[in-house]
Amino acid sequence: MKTRKHLLFIFTLCFSLNSFSQDKIDLLILNKNYEEALLQINSQIEINPSAKLYFKKGIVNQSLQNYQEAIFAFSKAQQYDPKNVEILNEMAESLSAIGNYHDAVNYFQQAVQLEPSNLSLAAKLGRSLINLKQYKSAFDVFSAIYKKDSTNLYWNKQLAFCSFRTAKKVQAIHLYEKVLEQNPRDYSTYFNLSRLYSRKKEPEKIVNLLENGLNEFPGDAGFYLEFANYYFGSKQYDLAMPEFENYFSAGGDSLFKTNLNYAISCYFAKDETKALKVLSSLYHLSPNDPFVLFYMSLCNKKMVNYELAESFMEGAIDMSIPEYLSEMYHHLGQIHGQQREFVESIAALVKSNELNPTNHEVLFEIATTYEEYNSNKTLALNYYLIYLKEAGESGKNTNYALDRITKIKEDLFFEE
Repeated sequence: MKTRKHLLFIFTLCFSLNSFSQDKIDLLILNKNYEEALLQINSQIEINPSAKLYFKKGIVNQSLQNYQEAIFAFSKAQQYDPKNVEILNEMAESLSAIGNYHDAVNYFQQAVQLEPSNLSLAAKLGRSLINLKQYKSAFDVFSAIYKKDSTNLYWNKQLAFCSFRTAKKVQAIHLYEKVLEQNPRDYSTYFNLSRLYSRKKEPEKIVNLLENGLNEFPGDAGFYLEFANYYFGSKQYDLAMPEFENYFSAGGDSLFKTNLNYAISCYFAKDETKALKVLSSLYHLSPNDPFVLFYMSLCNKKMVNYELAESFMEGAIDMSIPEYLSEMYHHLGQIHGQQREFVESIAALVKSNELNPTNHEVLFEIATTYEEYNSNKTLALNYYLIYLKEAGESGKNTNYALDRITKIKEDLFFEE
């Protein structure tokens, strides 16, 4: 009987000491004394490891943003308590923090299966699916949440985004409008909704929306740029120009494309001098941009500077030809040649050379094609000579070309 009492006393004492240690750890965590908390946790784990201790170790490492250590601790905790929703949730959160959304989704799914009525968990699952760009699955998750609770602002916004991404534009518009009704200070929703209105071609709604945004955020550069881009896209250049200027005055970034659109707006608003000033600065940044060259030409044309206009337009034309077009004609010439369609082959190869005179091997192919099908070898000879002159020592077929030139000249001599 006495032995039983001793055992009961020892058990009660150990339990009390353990509870005291746990309370001390909780207090250290509460006071953000994380280093001391970790020392206490590790000490307790050596004596009596448990899911609770490993869970707390994970929470401390999370707070220190040591996510790899947190993941290790949560995985140990899960070994002791594999169906603990809190552990699954925190494991998923740590995985998400380091960008491992695939594994995070797996843990969130396990947690949701254990607590299907926990909408916050379901929303975290939906967010992770969005991070994986699995918008259809995310839409299904947030739609199910919406049926149970349509009042949550954050969840409604996620569903609106998923609706947009899955081409459910009408639903997306309705939800984004609802979000703004609840929270008119939701900055990003103005821009998302503006782009949806733009796709539905609802100009009045766009203007009203952006005006409301500027009322909420006076002088905000982002709204001025959205106005400018809307007017520019709808070719209302006289309205776009001052909005671009408002954007710059509000501290907006002078990005190349934004400046180019501003310059184009100035040109169509009949302020060629201002347009040319902006275009000149862009020309120094990117002298081969075809749009810069094109509008510099148009400005000079309006200002009766025809020589400059001609020069810039020729440059614009040259820069507008895609590099790959020459190679396309090159391959087309080879395809015709392989079918013994020599006239078509020559025409395509000549076009390739016109578009890219630096590819000297095309000249060699023209020469060999002429030599094969045309009894008048003078044309082949001329192209072999041009090839040697243009390619020089860098030519891949220089020796062969020299041999053919010698042979053709001998044949022509004997024919004479």
